[in-house]
Amino acid sequence: MQKADTKEQQEIPASTSLPDKKLQDARQLINIFILAWKNYGLYPEDHVSTIKSFEKLVAAFGNFFAIHGNLHLTVEKDRFLCESEIIHEVSPESPSEDIITLLYRDGIKWVEFQEGLTLEEIASFFRIAYKYRLFVEETEGDIVTALMDEELEYIDFKAVDIFWQDLLLMDFSQLPPPAPPPEEVADQNETDQSQQPAGPDGEDTYARSIADPSISDAQLELSNTDYEILQQMVQEEESWVLTEDLIEVLMIILKSQSDQEKFAAVLEFISEEAIETIKLESFDLLAKLLQSLHKLFSPETSTEQIWQSSRIDRFFQDLSRPEVFQLISDKLLKLQRIEIEKLKALGQALLYLSPEIIPFLVPVILQSSSHDIQKMVSLVIVNLCQRDIRPLEKIVRQHGTEMGDKLLFILNRLQGDRINNILFKMCEHPTDKVRRKAIKILVDRDPKYAQKLFSLIDDPSKEIRTCILAAVAKHKSSTLENLLLNYLSGNSANKDPAHILACYEALGRCGSNKAVTFLQKILLSRGWNSFMGSGKLIFREGAAIALALLDTPEAKDVLQKASKSRFKVIKKAFDRTKTITVSGENTND
Repeated sequence: MQKADTKEQQEIPASTSLPDKKLQDARQLINIFILAWKNYGLYPEDHVSTIKSFEKLVAAFGNFFAIHGNLHLTVEKDRFLCESEIIHEVSPESPSEDIITLLYRDGIKWVEFQEGLTLEEIASFFRIAYKYRLFVEETEGDIVTALMDEELEYIDFKAVDIFWQDLLLMDFSQLPPPAPPPEEVADQNETDQSQQPAGPDGEDTYARSIADPSISDAQLELSNTDYEILQQMVQEEESWVLTEDLIEVLMIILKSQSDQEKFAAVLEFISEEAIETIKLESFDLLAKLLQSLHKLFSPETSTEQIWQSSRIDRFFQDLSRPEVFQLISDKLLKLQRIEIEKLKALGQALLYLSPEIIPFLVPVILQSSSHDIQKMVSLVIVNLCQRDIRPLEKIVRQHGTEMGDKLLFILNRLQGDRINNILFKMCEHPTDKVRRKAIKILVDRDPKYAQKLFSLIDDPSKEIRTCILAAVAKHKSSTLENLLLNYLSGNSANKDPAHILACYEALGRCGSNKAVTFLQKILLSRGWNSFMGSGKLIFREGAAIALALLDTPEAKDVLQKASKSRFKVIKKAFDRTKTITVSGENTND
């Protein structure tokens, strides 16, 4: 059997090696999957060949689920892994068209096909992957976003933000150390000079950069004449063009100043230039300017005096004025989706600003027609919220309903009790789609949250009820078992039959032997109780299904009695168990 050998693959524990039977079945299933994908590229979706390949694939998944349960695939470059085993590798002949390559390209880390998978969901999955198979810069959206919007019930996945992830990789605790003291540099410089041949007279005067650390602080101190010139520069700054070289000069001068008034003058000039770069949409220079200033005076790397720190803080406060934030918001709304480099540069710059800018970024998310701009702004908000969550909480109170699933995109990337509290509030959103997503995020974070959401089992929306029961069925829980037993023991006779069956199925997946007595009474009791509802066929079928899913010796004994019953209604209920597949997690609360 082939083993994965990359660093990413080595992180998978060796103990997860597949049994030979499961490995063989998984490879056979994926071969059918890949063949169906190739047919999808050759024929229309409604063509007989496409439909037949889908039907064959659905049947193959059904056979796999019946024996092994859900199929969890790790997506790596050019291959699928099931646990630690390679089960399919991309053909070198046409790698760009392979579905594995497409999933990897768009940042999907794993995909799981779950029991109950339908032909319609497979068709939707292929349709989305095929739509975004060609990477075009002007194209809006990607596979990940489209799959999230599709909300497939039996296909789950995990993805990372590939294109924009560099916005969130800035580690402010790992900035470069400050320059060494002048005397150390001078000693080192003398050593270096003694090892190099001397150049022509005067060459070093003109060749030495202003960034050369051998230049003393005294040489960089502003004289009174320099100070007057700088003040004039501030007044006439519109005639200047900021460049990276000028930024370097300004940082060196700023670092060397011991006079508070002159220090403030340099900062004032930098502040005006920063605003000018926004007006001119020179976002790369804005990012460079703010990054350089942050490196120079960040708490982790700097030895500045208290008054210097105060001045720097004031500088960033000045950039946090509402009019500056509004200017940035206006510029974002005017950006075109094809101006990717400008967008990324502005995203980098925004990370250095105060989280108070968040309310000014929300209109961009709501009003921009560009998915890329919405995504960049959302990721910036995520980063800023990690410094201060309060501006986002304020936005939720004012615009939570309006933002809907765009807010969930942000919340899904943040952690903590305060974020989870917001997610619980989003479960009350008027839109079913938003509520379903909020429920799924919460339950994925902690299956026990299903207990707090259990009251939604009677929600007017069928989709929400289904979503809650799916969450309940994901793991073993004595608390959820008790909640379901109380619910089914109560006034359930007038409920929708499909809902009743779903409740019993959830009980079988989350429950224990504690439920056997209740289920036995429902399944095997005589017909007289049908007048009260619980003896009707639908309840008996539900009880039989739950017992089959419990799959304990005690449950099997009850089903054995049902199979030999002389009452047709009981035997008919037992017949429903013949198509039941036992699978699921065994995580107790």
